[in-house]
Amino acid sequence: MHSARRIGGIALSLTLAISATALAGPLAGKTYQGRTGSSGVDGEGHSHRLSAAVSAITLRVSSNGRSVTVHFPSSHPLLYCNTTEQLHSQSTKAASISGSGSFQATINERFKSGPGAAAIVQVVSGRFSGGSVSGTVHTEAGECGGSTSFSAKG
Repeated sequence: MHSARRIGGIALSLTLAISATALAGPLAGKTYQGRTGSSGVDGEGHSHRLSAAVSAITLRVSSNGRSVTVHFPSSHPLLYCNTTEQLHSQSTKAASISGSGSFQATINERFKSGPGAAAIVQVVSGRFSGGSVSGTVHTEAGECGGSTSFSAKG
C-alpha cells in the first residue's frame, strides 16, 4: 500500500514538473502574433504615441523550440519621429531561446536596397511563457530611436 502511494506521489510530482517546464518556454513550431505598445519613449526620455499601422509583430518559433525569428509585417518603420518613407527590406536571423524562455533578436531595416549600414536596427528582447511572449522593442535609429513594449500570443 505504501509503495503504491509513493509511486503515485512520484508520478504526480514528475507530471507537475514536466507541465511547469513546458509552460515556461515557447511552444515549438508555433507562430505568435501580437502588438507593440501604443506608446514608447524616445532616446531623450519623451513619451510618443505610436501609429497603429506599425504596431504588429510576428514571432515564429522553430520546430525544436530552440530559436525564434521576429518580423514586423508593416512596411512602415517603428520610429519615434515622423517619416513618410516605407521600408524596402527587413533582414533577421533566428535568435536562440534560453532554457528560461528568454531571447534577443536583431532586425535590420532599410529604406532602399544596396550596401551600407542598415538605416534602422530593431532589437527585440523578450521571454516566452507557454502560449504568450512579452518584452521590449528597442529602436536604434539616431534621433528617431526609442523603446516600447510588446506582447503576443501563440
